[in-house]
Amino acid sequence: MKRFLRYVFYRELYKWLRNVGKDDANSTQRDSAGTTNSPAGQIEELPLDEGPIENTGELKTVLQQMDPYDFEHFIADLWTRMGWQTDVSTASIDKGVDVTARKQQPYEQTTLIQAKRYGPNTTVGSPDIQQYASLSQQYNNVDKVVVVTTNEFTNQARELADQLNVKQIDGDDLASLVVEQDALDLVDDYLEFVTIAESDQPCDQPQQGTDGTDGEQRVATEPGADDRAVTPDRDSVAVSSTVWEKAIMIAIPGWLVAFFGIEFLPEALWGIVFFAVWLGLPVALFLDARYVRERRDWPQYWWAYVGTSLVWLLAIIPAGLYLWRRRSLS
Repeated sequence: MKRFLRYVFYRELYKWLRNVGKDDANSTQRDSAGTTNSPAGQIEELPLDEGPIENTGELKTVLQQMDPYDFEHFIADLWTRMGWQTDVSTASIDKGVDVTARKQQPYEQTTLIQAKRYGPNTTVGSPDIQQYASLSQQYNNVDKVVVVTTNEFTNQARELADQLNVKQIDGDDLASLVVEQDALDLVDDYLEFVTIAESDQPCDQPQQGTDGTDGEQRVATEPGADDRAVTPDRDSVAVSSTVWEKAIMIAIPGWLVAFFGIEFLPEALWGIVFFAVWLGLPVALFLDARYVRERRDWPQYWWAYVGTSLVWLLAIIPAGLYLWRRRSLS
């Protein structure tokens, strides 16, 4: 990272921020229309001292000060930086969808994102998850529903989200994702009281902190920072070949041998080949798909590949399709 984030706050600006939610008629109007994600409809006081912010915990607090409407556009820009094509829905037609993200590689996929700009005293509950989980049925060809918040999810919300296959990104994950994607400039774009200070050292040299560590690592190593690992964008993770993938490759010609060899192969040998490919192919598909899904969001319908591979001879069709789709992941 060639730039590090420094935020400079002024006491007069604090006072303005505390009153903006009360004085801004537009914000009140957005609250009544249901587009703001803050129940109170106003920006809460920054629980920070003056000076630079150098860890993800404080960055999360800064993100909580963003205007809810701007936060939707900020999330769209962040996903754009990760390689998605994004659209921000208007209040009148969004039906609960704030951002629609699409990507063509490694396969065509659509993600619906709900952006919840919450303060430190508001969490996302299970009723919200229940509502947003139904979005996948309201739109065509939706692969994933994501709820992004600047604060936390309740335990009940996390359990329900896991059951309904709704991905959760809380405030700590979001702050770490911003740092990982080098998207600190986006924070500067959306928050006027935030400035990014350029390093005084040459860009090709790591910036040194006062403790002798690289300045670009200060966010991750500063005392009090959230040390949880950030999960990289799953769609960019390469998936290596496995022994199960090779077993699938062998099983395809194995079915042809079993089918055409029934006339000339010894009965015992033919039986071994038949049962090996009939039972081995679905097992290999299941194990390889499980390995891939631990690293990527594909295959979403792994059970369809496994189930159809049990059909005699026709199993070569789902197996071949699986291998063809899988090759783009490496």
